[in-house]
Amino acid sequence: MVTSDEAHNGYNEDDISSSSIHSVTTEFGQRPLTGTLFDKQDYLDAAPDTVLAMVLDVMVKSRPISHDLSRRALAHMIEEGYHHIDILSSTTWEERTKVLSEGGYNRYREQCATNLGTLANTVSKGYDGDLNNLLHAAHGDREKVRELMKEIKGVGDLGVELFFNDVQSIWPSIAPFLDSRSLNTADDMGIGRDLDAIYGALGREPEGMTRLANGLSKVRLEKKHV
Repeated sequence: MVTSDEAHNGYNEDDISSSSIHSVTTEFGQRPLTGTLFDKQDYLDAAPDTVLAMVLDVMVKSRPISHDLSRRALAHMIEEGYHHIDILSSTTWEERTKVLSEGGYNRYREQCATNLGTLANTVSKGYDGDLNNLLHAAHGDREKVRELMKEIKGVGDLGVELFFNDVQSIWPSIAPFLDSRSLNTADDMGIGRDLDAIYGALGREPEGMTRLANGLSKVRLEKKHV
């Protein structure tokens, strides 16, 4: 119901929320893997290397380091081809440690190098080299995907949430999703917590949810005003 004050001002709460959603998405939203070689692609699809790159992304982001540093580390790993399972599987621990160091990822490099080796083994042996098979094994069910993702060493609750933020753009069955911190930011901004309503405001487009999630993260981390 629109109150007299709202009618007088010419807008209501739903208008404000929709406006904020689109402002965050257009001003601050980014598609997955921005700042890497994937920027050269016109669009992202669910190719095995794309999904693996998203997992590499959350593995470095899950540690308490700066956003810029995690992005640099990811970009360098992708330059080295680590998003291709055959290349990642052929690396040694020493090589992975060196690549992480070159990307500026020094504080947690040893553990991350170990986790990358375990990841390669899990993807190769458990999912026939393609993490899309994890989605198939879960029959597209988000909670089952969460359970299986947490079996990957180095991917915890935060990592799964960050993965869902991005992978929903190519795995539509995961949408609509916002990680808990972004959902709190959305609530603080007056957008609210109703994911289905937010999804509707974005035309029920999964990539829109990804851009919103990444935009809300930017608003939170950089204290942007919308």
